Amino acid sequence: MLTPLDPRQWDLNKAAHLLNRAGFGGTPGQIQALYAMGFDGAVSSLLNAPDDSQQFPRPADIAPIDYLAMRDQIAALPEDEKKKTFQQMQKAQRGDMLELVDWWLNRMAQTPNPLREKLTLFWHGNFATSVQKVKQAYLMWQQNETLRQYALGNFGDLAKAISRDPAMMIYLDTRESKKEHPNENFARELMELFTLGIGNYSEDDIQNSARAFTGYKINPKDDTFRYAPFQHDDGVKTFFGQSGKFGGDDIINLILQKPACAQFIMRKMWAFFAYENPGPALVAQLGGSFYGHQYEIKPMLAEIFHSAEFYSQRAVRMQIKSPVQWLVQTSKILDAGLPPPLVAVNALRQMGQMPFAPPNVKGWDGGRAWITTSTLLFRYNLSNYALSNGTLNVQVMNRIIAANKAAGRPGFDVENRKPVDLVKIAPPDLRADPQKLVASLTFRLYQNPLSPKETKPFLDFLKEKNNDTSDQTVRELLHLMMSTPEYQLT
Repeated sequence: MLTPLDPRQWDLNKAAHLLNRAGFGGTPGQIQALYAMGFDGAVSSLLNAPDDSQQFPRPADIAPIDYLAMRDQIAALPEDEKKKTFQQMQKAQRGDMLELVDWWLNRMAQTPNPLREKLTLFWHGNFATSVQKVKQAYLMWQQNETLRQYALGNFGDLAKAISRDPAMMIYLDTRESKKEHPNENFARELMELFTLGIGNYSEDDIQNSARAFTGYKINPKDDTFRYAPFQHDDGVKTFFGQSGKFGGDDIINLILQKPACAQFIMRKMWAFFAYENPGPALVAQLGGSFYGHQYEIKPMLAEIFHSAEFYSQRAVRMQIKSPVQWLVQTSKILDAGLPPPLVAVNALRQMGQMPFAPPNVKGWDGGRAWITTSTLLFRYNLSNYALSNGTLNVQVMNRIIAANKAAGRPGFDVENRKPVDLVKIAPPDLRADPQKLVASLTFRLYQNPLSPKETKPFLDFLKEKNNDTSDQTVRELLHLMMSTPEYQLT
């Protein structure tokens, strides 16, 4: 078991760190509220937050497609109409995906259960699946709901659910796998990228496990999983030195018996929530705890969030914000709305993390890969937009409106976000004292004190402005503070 933090060390900075990592950050008031719960109460509030499913129902335009009925309808059309129908379908799907990304971003920003959404994002990176091959918004939503359902549950149950997930079955070709020709894609990635890592299985293990996942199909009427027993290889298979008439769930059960599986997942989870490259001793300790918890995720996270190492100097404000974290956390820190859907999608694409479209089955590399010269400059420019009170120039606005129409979503409001309330962020009593103003904004933006050297440019900026603290100056000061390497960290 990890060494727990002494509750007497619980303070505002640790509360902010917990909220940043177990969620998407918050305002000073939200951090203060979490701190006031006490150490155990704060961790418990995140692990046992209320269900939000009624607050975020499935987007209205995203629904299963009856492909059998559609096939018959399209077959009856003249040839020139078929092409036009396919183009309309592709356009509608692009619009649906825009709506789906917007729906998830807003759920991350507004949910009373931020840890579940943070874990849904983590599992999306682990069981990476892309709409570029799946091509159906409904299937991506359905997988997203599966990840959310099992996010805090049992990892074995999650792995089994994902093996029967239609989006994953399309992405890694399980639905094409038959006993005469078993497809090895899912079997290989299940072990290499999802559960074990290279070096913990053989090519024979891949071939035999591929046979176990034959017969997995998708019902074309409602996009649900179905099992086709006559296409399943029911013969004896040898996997990890054991023999039997294994099915897909049996293979996953055998994988879970390997301590390497618990260590593999914990290495990833620790890097996501705490810091990258944990040492072998820590990984072994984490893996042993997860194995001891029988792969139950919630008690494992409770152990992590209570641990002293989670709040160590190596962890606090040493993680580069992912693009999704940057976008959602910025909206929460500024107590403002998210950008309009097309602005948000373009921003995430430019910064290198498009939800529902990871670059490959490995997911996103993360860490230092998030920052390049171009993505850093884009972040600085995006912070300026975030502070712009939602005002876009006419040229940009016309471009977005045209793109909305092309995507089949002319109803999306270009300026639908809540603007930044500068009076609330920097009230008059703070503006009278530059030192207090900078200290207050530092806690809001960074959640930790900066060194005098790091703070000096902000005080110098105000001095150059003759300590003018008008809204325009405060906006420029905020932009200066957000255009720093420190703001890219969480």
